[in-house]
Amino acid sequence: MAGTLKLVLAVLMVGSAVVRGSEFVNFMSIQMEAAERLQDLPNVPALAGQLGLKSLVDLVVKAGLAPALSKPGPITVFGPTDAAFAAIPAWLKKAVEDKDVLTKVLTYHVLAGKVLSKDIKDEASAATLNGKPIRFNIYPNKAITAQCAPIDVSKVDQMASNGVIHELKSVMIPPSGNIVEAAAACPAFKTLVTAVKAAGLVEVLSGEGPFTVFAPTDKAFQKLDPKVLDGLLKNKTALTNVLEYHVASLTYCSAGLISYNQLKMLNKMTVAIKVDGGKLKVNDATVIPLGADGSVTNGVVHAIDTVLIPPGLNLGL
Repeated sequence: MAGTLKLVLAVLMVGSAVVRGSEFVNFMSIQMEAAERLQDLPNVPALAGQLGLKSLVDLVVKAGLAPALSKPGPITVFGPTDAAFAAIPAWLKKAVEDKDVLTKVLTYHVLAGKVLSKDIKDEASAATLNGKPIRFNIYPNKAITAQCAPIDVSKVDQMASNGVIHELKSVMIPPSGNIVEAAAACPAFKTLVTAVKAAGLVEVLSGEGPFTVFAPTDKAFQKLDPKVLDGLLKNKTALTNVLEYHVASLTYCSAGLISYNQLKMLNKMTVAIKVDGGKLKVNDATVIPLGADGSVTNGVVHAIDTVLIPPGLNLGL
C-alpha cells in the first residue's frame, strides 16, 4: 500500500512538473511574440510621421533630436498636432527659432519610461527630459490635460517600438517660475504683483500649491476708481480678501474649468463659472484667451479683464 502511494505521488509530481514546464514554455512564447510585434512597430519619430504630426517631426529634426528619440527607450511623447503648433503665440514662434529654446520646448514633451493613458492620475506630476515636470489633470467633463494642454483622448496609447505617443491639442510651454515669479516677469501684471506684496501673499503664492489664479491685468485694475484702488493697497485686510477671491486651490485648466458651475476660493467664498458667447467667464470677468492657461510650476494662471470683488465688500473701505 505504501509503495502504491509513493508511486501515485511520484506520478503526480512528474505530471505537475510537466504542466509547469509547459506553462513556462507558453509564457516564454508569448513574451517572444510580444517582443517581435514590438520590433515590427516604427520608432517614435517614424510613428509621429505616420500619424501626420508633420510639424513635430520637422521641429525634432531641426533640433537634432531624432537620434535621441530613436533609441531603444522606452519614452513617452506628448505630441502636439500641426494645428497646435500653428496656434502658438507669435512670441513663441519667434523664440523657437533659436535651437536651444526649441530643444527645451520639445524635450518638455518627452518623459523617460512608458506612461499609458491609464497611468495618468489627477494632479500627478512627471519629470520630463527638459528637467521640469508636467502636471496632469482629469476633469468631470472627461478632459485630460498635461500642463493644461488638452490630450486628445481618441489618440492616446499609440505604440512605437521604443515608446508611446499621446497627441496634444496645444503646445506645452515650460514654466519660467512659480505664480509670483511668472507674474513679476509679465509687464501686464505690475499692479497685481504690487498688491500681492502689499497683502503679504508672496510666500503663499510661491508655495507648492497647486493653485489656480485668476489674474487681473493692469487694465483690469484701471477700471477701479483710483481712490478705491489706493484705499485697497493701504488696507491689508480688505486687500487680502480681494486677492484671495482670485485664488483657488488645485489646478483648473480652461479645458476642464468649463465643467464646473462654481469654484471655492481661498477666502472661502465662491465664484461663478460659465461660458457666455464662447467666452469663459468668472463672475463678470472674462478670461483673456491669449492669457489663459499660463504655465507655472505651482499651478496655472488665467489673465482676466476685470477685478473680482467679494460680495459684501464695502468699496468705501
